Amino acid sequence: MGSISSGCGFFNDFCIDNPTDTQQTIKEELEMATGALDALSCNSICITSSTDEEELRVQCKRKIPCIEDLPIDLWLEFMSYLSYLDLQQLRLVNWHCRNVVNRRYFLHKAKVIVTQDNITQLKKHVECGACYLSFEHVELRDMITTGELVQLLQLVGKHVKHLQMVRSPVFCNIDGRLPNLQSLQIATTTFDDNDTSMYVDGLDLKQFTHLNGFECDGVSLDPTLKLLMLMQLRRRENRVRLRHLQYEYRRNNEPALLQVLYDHSATLQCVDLFFSCTPGIDTTSWGKAFERMLKLKTLKLSGNCHMLLLEEILRAIPARAPLRNLDLTGMLSLTNDILLRVAKKWPRSLRYLDCMFCVQLDDRCMEALQLLSGSLEWLSIAYCRGINGGALAEGLTTQLNDKLQQLNLQDVCFIDEQAMCAMLARLPNLRELSLDNCKGAATDKTLATIFEHQTRLRVLCLDHCSSITDGGFLGVGQRPYGIARLRGLNKLTVQACRNLTDRFLCRALLLPELKLLKVDYCNRLETRGINALIDNCRGLESLSMASCFLMDDETVFLIVQGLKRLRSLTISNCSLMTLQAMHYIALGADNLRELTACDIDGLDVEAAEKILERHSPPLKQVLL
Repeated sequence: MGSISSGCGFFNDFCIDNPTDTQQTIKEELEMATGALDALSCNSICITSSTDEEELRVQCKRKIPCIEDLPIDLWLEFMSYLSYLDLQQLRLVNWHCRNVVNRRYFLHKAKVIVTQDNITQLKKHVECGACYLSFEHVELRDMITTGELVQLLQLVGKHVKHLQMVRSPVFCNIDGRLPNLQSLQIATTTFDDNDTSMYVDGLDLKQFTHLNGFECDGVSLDPTLKLLMLMQLRRRENRVRLRHLQYEYRRNNEPALLQVLYDHSATLQCVDLFFSCTPGIDTTSWGKAFERMLKLKTLKLSGNCHMLLLEEILRAIPARAPLRNLDLTGMLSLTNDILLRVAKKWPRSLRYLDCMFCVQLDDRCMEALQLLSGSLEWLSIAYCRGINGGALAEGLTTQLNDKLQQLNLQDVCFIDEQAMCAMLARLPNLRELSLDNCKGAATDKTLATIFEHQTRLRVLCLDHCSSITDGGFLGVGQRPYGIARLRGLNKLTVQACRNLTDRFLCRALLLPELKLLKVDYCNRLETRGINALIDNCRGLESLSMASCFLMDDETVFLIVQGLKRLRSLTISNCSLMTLQAMHYIALGADNLRELTACDIDGLDVEAAEKILERHSPPLKQVLL
């Protein structure tokens, strides 16, 4: 009985503030089970008949609900609200908690971000000998070469397995100090010093014998350094076995890149190539490299990749390769025939397909979508304006499609209301849906269909859908299905939906789990609606209401007083706001980390900066 009682207490401590119906039901069942056990353990129980005795024996044989019996999805839901320190304490409860916390989803919370502002405190904390931080994932952000960084890496370098360098050209500092590094990611690195030879000489990839992942997006990175790092990854230079490679193609590095792809083809599982310029017509070497990739799971190609090379790469990859993710964003050379060959080659394994901006696709891609409809879980055909609604509905939902979970139809113009409703009615398991700028298809009737069938939605994007009104979200007429049915909705964007009024905020948004809301350019919303929003959606962590011209200083006061979890706020171009709003934010927004307040007429930017600097040190990013 003690374990049940402790389990109920644990649930009460870690459950979110506004539980869903499922969570409330489970909580009530646990309380009932505890009461039943208390009754059974009481010495004063009297069995007056054989029938009562038999019922008692049956009750004792029943499985008593326990906290460990909760569905794993529910565990992940309420544990996602915990900080890193809380998760470490949760590991000590029992074996089940430890196994859940050790999942990769929560390990990313342990990433340590090193900056110029906190490096001194980090070093002192490690030197004290009672460090609770895990340095398996480390990010160097806006760092320069310093002695403190060298000392910190000497202390914790052996624990670092994943390193991300963001605007931090400090390659000479990591030399010889990360013996167990497995993944190196270089992002947006610039060189301000005239002499860069020290950085080139300081980065020796040969020392990372456990390296299996290398990412270099190429933004503002010295070409000489990039080429040197790539050449060090060749098999004759290095004995590492890459599983993940992200790189930018240029004509001067083509031989080295092809050699690296060929050398590591037996182990590569993820290849991400950005073609900043058009490759040559000869594609033979590319085919030889990709035809050996029997373990390839993820392929991303973007940029200026011509049709001959795209065809050769997709042809060369073996059919028995377990290709799950295919990202061809912006691939203007992708045609219906190429997509059909992909669908015939991997009809069962492909789970993720991104064809955004692939403008050559039209209704003839229907056959390919039909072949993939039984396996695809994520599909994006945003900005593919040649596809109409009938072909899309026939391709994805010839029959009930319970596999597809995420669908992005942004700016797909030629879909009508009837086709959209017919398609959405046959997609019962959608988690994310984007209908941005689908003006003809996103109507109040479409919303009723969504709220009736997609009750598991977590993300709904309806930006620039000017036809929808308050009634669509409230649920009126013959199909009174409102957005309140989507109890698990986390993100809602309705930017530039100009017909929405305060009724939308006051009566429709009864969503206790909503974390992100964007109502930019909804210029009919007023302070009264925001006041109701605070009561209905207390879990909001990000709110954007740029260009809502009726919002004033009182609106900001209500937000900072009522939304205690708010971490990001955007109030740009809200012309009625003054310096008083900055005072409210500085004094009341304790958890706010990001503030965007650009283009506010009459706002003294310098005075606003002084107010925020003086009273609100937690702010990490301010744009005025």
